[in-house]
Amino acid sequence: MIIVKLWNFFRGYVVIKIEGLALEKFINYAIARGIYLWDIVRIDYTTLEAKVGLEGYKELRHIVKRAGCRVKIRQKIGYPFFMYKIKMRKMFVVGFAIAICIIMSTTSFVWNVEIVGNEKISQTEIRERLNELGLYTGVCKYKLDLSDIENNMMIELENLAWVGIEIQGTKAIVEIVENVSPPEKIPKEVPCDIIARKKGVINKLIVKEGDALVQEGDIVKNGQVLMTGVIEREGLEKRYVHAFGEVFAKTYYEEVGAISLVKFKKIKTGNKFVRRIIKIGNNQIILSLGEIPYNNVIIEKKNKSLSSWRNIKMPVEILIEEYYEATSQKEVIDKSTAKQAMQEKLMVKLLNKIPENVKILNKDIVFYEEKNRIRAKLTIEVLEEIGKQQRITSIVKEDE
Repeated sequence: MIIVKLWNFFRGYVVIKIEGLALEKFINYAIARGIYLWDIVRIDYTTLEAKVGLEGYKELRHIVKRAGCRVKIRQKIGYPFFMYKIKMRKMFVVGFAIAICIIMSTTSFVWNVEIVGNEKISQTEIRERLNELGLYTGVCKYKLDLSDIENNMMIELENLAWVGIEIQGTKAIVEIVENVSPPEKIPKEVPCDIIARKKGVINKLIVKEGDALVQEGDIVKNGQVLMTGVIEREGLEKRYVHAFGEVFAKTYYEEVGAISLVKFKKIKTGNKFVRRIIKIGNNQIILSLGEIPYNNVIIEKKNKSLSSWRNIKMPVEILIEEYYEATSQKEVIDKSTAKQAMQEKLMVKLLNKIPENVKILNKDIVFYEEKNRIRAKLTIEVLEEIGKQQRITSIVKEDE
């Protein structure tokens, strides 16, 4: 039980090695004198290993000679031994305490401000606004009101759609989302063409103003003029109008992927290696030394943080990494199951790419079987409006 282990640790105990020909007699004498031995392991015919408390170890001297055995201390464990080492190394303790104070004080400040997500707004402009609002290199992070800074950034910068600030250790990460400019809306009195915004096969044309340059069944490419606002008639003067209408075309969305028919699943053997780490800010102190004794492992991590004091979060964490020895077990996936999983995965990806207001006409998936692997190509045919307006630039050229 954990309570017993804690009790033994605080009172201190030693791991001893007992050598002799009458080991059973030694154990019987110990029991008779009320000496508690635990975790007794027989190494060979003449050797035992056991654990005993400090008081019990002192009592062993009365029975060692009677039993004809020798006792050696292999390891000293527990709080009394730890405190003895601390007393012998006072300067080390003082230095360690000073180092902890320095680390905690330096990790209370922001030493790096990282800005991500901006394209139109310059880094210089964003940093200037942040400096004015109190977020800059060297500021104490516990004095920052992040929500107030975010709100003021939204007010002062027009092209911002959203801003989020996160403090990670000594780094402040400012995430920027900029406004997306809507497509240009051309006034009705301005002459324009209707061009294709993507390639496709024309399915339906509704011309309300202007002349159509394509017909049903034509294959068009991105940027091609579909309806022109330049009206030319024999015997009449050339006119420029605001082309207006709808162009529906069949377009195609494709997605490819692959899945392996053989998977290797890790299974724990029961052996475990534990590593404990104290993290102070961005610095780490590894308490459990030694190399990981296994090649194939399953890693499980636990994180324990100190509780906040007066809304101040202490930058100290205890990381526990558990490395479980594992063996790999081969699993063969059924082909039909793999194909179904691949089709569902590709379908989800494509549906995220396809605009909402379109009509799905057809779906087609092709599988290619390879050795221990299946590749797939999913094609979805949709009917969507592909026209967009574009100003007629030839008017400007003619005027010049």
